[in-house]
Amino acid sequence: MVALSSSSAAGQWTQGGWGRVWIKSALFWQDTDEEFGPAGERRRRIDQGVADSRAIFTDIIVGVIPALDLWVQIPYLNLRFTSVAEDLHSAGLGDLRAWVRWQPFSLGSGSTPIAVRAGAKAPLGFAPLDVTIIPLGEGQWDLELFGEIGHSFWPIPAYAELWLGYRTRFANQTTAKDPGAEYVVLAEAGFNPTAGTLVKATFDGFVGGNWIVEGVETATSRRIFILQFEGALRLLRRIWLEGGVRLPVAGRNFPAGPQLVVALSSAFDLGFRQPPSP
Repeated sequence: MVALSSSSAAGQWTQGGWGRVWIKSALFWQDTDEEFGPAGERRRRIDQGVADSRAIFTDIIVGVIPALDLWVQIPYLNLRFTSVAEDLHSAGLGDLRAWVRWQPFSLGSGSTPIAVRAGAKAPLGFAPLDVTIIPLGEGQWDLELFGEIGHSFWPIPAYAELWLGYRTRFANQTTAKDPGAEYVVLAEAGFNPTAGTLVKATFDGFVGGNWIVEGVETATSRRIFILQFEGALRLLRRIWLEGGVRLPVAGRNFPAGPQLVVALSSAFDLGFRQPPSP
């Protein structure tokens, strides 16, 4: 399972300065016996197994200066695969992702922010060679760069945003596999029916290049595109409860079947605006 739309509610609007924090924990659940095959066809898994994936992605964004944020994503995975022949289970921390996001300028008196986000994925998740153990990580580093633009339609309580990204994936020296680079997209639109509610729709996904295995380029690649529909309710002044469904609409060499999402998010201020003096 991959949470492609990690936390787009934060948008391109940076947190606004040192000590401002935005945090979100989202539970993703997918129980499926379907997959997208190598030709992009949706089919029953050829091994007749069922993949039960549960993951909690916690995103923390901390403001540094008004135009600069630090962003980290910590995943916890609980993965099970069952078939007639086997019952496999793994649980633990997955690969860590971290980014720096810079909003160099905005248009329309701040209504249209433009941001650049650069980051890396560190292979901290357990990635065994034993094929009878479900890996919690991919065993290699990624670097990625995003361009982001958003727009607030205020006084209409609505927004839209677009992310375009490129992810380069380094080789896993242990397995002699070099996964292809990926082109990433996310488009989202949201509307506040009332001051304490939000509905939004998101389209996100990526297209990956061919894998190189033991120095030989193969025809194997992966891609996935997902539609997400979500609603949110403000429980307290700064705490939001979210829920929705993610529907894979096209892919290749990737699990199919819907994902359910439940999340809590909050923004708060640590009470200071400048870094402490040394």
